Amino acid sequence: MAERKGELKKDYRETLDYLFGLQRFGIKLGLATITALLRHMGDPHAGLPAVHIAGSNGKGSTAAFLASVLRQAGLRVGLYTSPHLVDFSERIQVDGMAISTERVVHYTEYIRKVVEKLIQNGELDLSPDSQSPPKDIDPEKATITFFEFTTAMAFLHFREEGVEMAVLETGMGGRLDATNVIDPLLSLITPISLEHQQYLGKTLLKIASEKAGIIKPKRPLLTSARQPRVIALFRKRCRDLGCPFYVWGEDFNAKKQDNQIIDFQGRFHRWAGLRLGLAGNHQVVNASLALSAVEALMEFGFSIKEAQIREGIAQARWPGRLELSGENPRVLLDGAHNPEATRALKKVLRKDFPRRRLILVMGIMADKDIPQMMANLAPLADLLILTRPKMDRAASLDLLREQAAPFKEPAAEIDDVGQALDYALSLANHEDLVLVSGSLFTVGEARAHLVKKGMVFS
Repeated sequence: MAERKGELKKDYRETLDYLFGLQRFGIKLGLATITALLRHMGDPHAGLPAVHIAGSNGKGSTAAFLASVLRQAGLRVGLYTSPHLVDFSERIQVDGMAISTERVVHYTEYIRKVVEKLIQNGELDLSPDSQSPPKDIDPEKATITFFEFTTAMAFLHFREEGVEMAVLETGMGGRLDATNVIDPLLSLITPISLEHQQYLGKTLLKIASEKAGIIKPKRPLLTSARQPRVIALFRKRCRDLGCPFYVWGEDFNAKKQDNQIIDFQGRFHRWAGLRLGLAGNHQVVNASLALSAVEALMEFGFSIKEAQIREGIAQARWPGRLELSGENPRVLLDGAHNPEATRALKKVLRKDFPRRRLILVMGIMADKDIPQMMANLAPLADLLILTRPKMDRAASLDLLREQAAPFKEPAAEIDDVGQALDYALSLANHEDLVLVSGSLFTVGEARAHLVKKGMVFS
């Protein structure tokens, strides 16, 4: 038995090496590859009841609230999100359980064989919407990306597990995202901000237009986006496609009453005194979007009781978002990864986390708006420690130091997240708060480090 476990761990490590190796091919937006791959797998996504979620901020939290309610209602729920925090398996879940290592190994072997067959048959090609592969890569073999591969794995797992409702988060954008092969019952779009401009467009409206690509004919769209121009764009798209359109603040709403207690007002229901399982004022909007989706699913005939809604909203969990660990000192993990998210974090820090000092450990991806993120968080820090997660996209310490200079002089620059966190802990006393933020990748490495140290998450 021990020998078999050792072999499985080795197989899993080798499988992850292969999967993460696909990231060398970069980001390739388009549906041709994923469509061809799924067709040769028997279209495991066909007929799958689903809710599809796009947006810039709050996708994961909204998905967590919704999936939790649907599980409480007795449905077998598949959840597909990205990125993971600690282990790849977190991306694909059924009824709150991550996909097993055995399944990851098995599905990867199967999908690799399908991909090889498609390449041999000349059925995979680089679409006009895709990036060129690196020069040292054979273009014939640069036709499957990490995200396309894992999306196919998720659909395959959901079919094998008999999922009755899938909650799917886009990876990037919407129109050309690999998840957009699905024909969902509902589409949700969370708040929109400037992000991934090299792929989605340089303006807010161009980015919103890409997100709007998940809207399907006759299928309802629910959104918590705020900007009038974005709402107008969505409204026109829905009118053109014959879609019911429901907007936060107009068709559904929620108000915070006390510490993580909200009252929700939907189109047909009012649910008062709901306790949120996720902290932060911004979760009021995310929870209300999920609740509006629940209300819409009830219109489709799904039986969801008020008691199940209350329990589901209260039991929702989403690691790495305002997640608190330990005491003396406390460590707060929050994967705020763009200006809007860091602004929300700034508000929470000022109101909900009293402390003597704030020690900030920060690592950011190079393609993010680093100056604005620094402007939002660095001035709050008594000590700033710069770090870099093990990602090619991560900003260098030199770049972070340059962007932090107008706001705060770093107390240290440590090119390892775990070591940076240990240094922060060595400086902190029991009245201080250590915050790790700037990227989910940074938070993921910090969380894994804390788990190894035996620190308990609340």
